[in-house]
Amino acid sequence: MFETEMKRESVSTKPSMFEKVLVSMDLSPATEALVSALPGLSAFGTREITIVHVAKPIRGSTSEALATVDEIRGRLNGLVDQLREVGFEVSVRVPIGAPIPEVLKAVETKDPDLVMVGSRSHTLISDAFIGSVAWDIVRKAGRPVLLQRIEPNRGDPEAALQSPGSGLPKHVVFPTDLSDTAERAHPWLLGLAKENGPSFSLLRVLSSVSDEGRKAAERRLEELAAALRERGATEVGYRVTIGTPYEEILNAGGNRVDAMVVMGTHGRGLLPGVVLGSVGRQMVRHASARVLLLPGSESEG
Repeated sequence: MFETEMKRESVSTKPSMFEKVLVSMDLSPATEALVSALPGLSAFGTREITIVHVAKPIRGSTSEALATVDEIRGRLNGLVDQLREVGFEVSVRVPIGAPIPEVLKAVETKDPDLVMVGSRSHTLISDAFIGSVAWDIVRKAGRPVLLQRIEPNRGDPEAALQSPGSGLPKHVVFPTDLSDTAERAHPWLLGLAKENGPSFSLLRVLSSVSDEGRKAAERRLEELAAALRERGATEVGYRVTIGTPYEEILNAGGNRVDAMVVMGTHGRGLLPGVVLGSVGRQMVRHASARVLLLPGSESEG
C-alpha cells in the first residue's frame, strides 16, 4: 500500500485550469513519489482524477487476466481513498494491452484537460519517455502533458523516490520562438499569473541576432510580460539571448525543483528542437523543474 503524507487541503473552488486530470501510473517504485504530488493538483482547480494503469497481457485464461486486474485495483484502493478524503472525484481504469494505445483510448474516453505522468531526470529513461508516451499523447490526443519530476532522496540515490515539486510552481520559465503557434501557450501562462503567485522568466534563444532583431523580440516579450502583470504577477523578467537553448532554459530556472517549464510542441526555431530533438533530450534529462508540454493545432501534427 502507498505510504504518503497528503495534506487535507480542500479542492479549489476557483476557476480551473485543469478540472479533469488523467494520471498514467505504472506501479513501479516511482509510483509513491507520483502519488505524493497528486493533492497539489487542487491548486490548478482539479476536481476529477482518473488513474490509468495498463496491465501487461498475460498468457492464460480469462479468469487469470481478471484476477490480475483485480489485484492491481486492490493496490490502488488506498490511493483512491486518500484522494477522495481530500475532495477529489476519483476513478480507476486498468486496461490490458500496450501502454500507449491504451492510454490514448483512456484519454479519448475521459476527455481530460491534462495528462500527468512521472518522469525521472538525469537518466536515459527521460529520452525514452519523451519519445513515446508523452509525445504521443500531445501529438495524437492533443492534450497538455505535465511531466512530474520524480527524484531519489537527496544524498541517497538508493533511498525511496520523492516528488520534489507539486501544486503551483514558484517560478515559471517560458522559452518561445515568438511564432503564432507559441502564443497558444499564453492562456496557460496567464492562468498561472496571480497576486502572490509564481515569478516568470520569458526567454528567446537565438543562434545570432541583430540589434533590430533583438529589439523586435524584446518588444514582443514585453507585451506578454505586461499581460502577466495585469493578471497579478509581480515578478516578470524577459531576455533575448544567444546561446545553447537547453542550457539557457536551465539557467533561467529549469534547474529549480520548485519551477515549471512551459513549452509548446510545434513552431519554428527553438521549439521543435526543444521537444523532439537533442536539445529536448538534454533539457528534459537535466532539468529539475516540472515540464508542461502544450499541443499545437491538429493541422500542424
